[in-house]
Amino acid sequence: MPELYPQNGTYIIYNRVQSPQGQQLALTFNGDRQDITGTPLDVNNTKQHWVLRRYGPDRFGGSVYELKPVDNQNLEAGGSNKGTIITLPVGAYVFSIYQDDTGYLIKNGNRQYPWTFSPASDGSPVASVSDSVDEKQRWWFRPV
Repeated sequence: MPELYPQNGTYIIYNRVQSPQGQQLALTFNGDRQDITGTPLDVNNTKQHWVLRRYGPDRFGGSVYELKPVDNQNLEAGGSNKGTIITLPVGAYVFSIYQDDTGYLIKNGNRQYPWTFSPASDGSPVASVSDSVDEKQRWWFRPV
């Protein structure tokens, strides 16, 4: 299957794996320099709305993207020194995002360290972990 890439737009991004309570967990903005966490998907919660914009090509023929919270587009997703994904002032933090047959993967620009919830539960931070084919590392993009 050829790789597929998301289009520029505004999305709710949620994990393929449900919480133990059967909830879809969406990326949730929590403020400047705060962890992005997973909370139950709520289409009306603008803290779960993210602006995705292609930044340029990656080294593998795909694309890298900026990911900004709708509620504060002066911030964007970036890595922390704790291994979690946080929001930081805009500074060209970019991620490879591409789809395989099980969902989208979000990784750093070198296509290492995929995003995941560990564990997949309400309030868990998004972490950037060593590469794996674990289904917790697959995401869906729902247009807003």
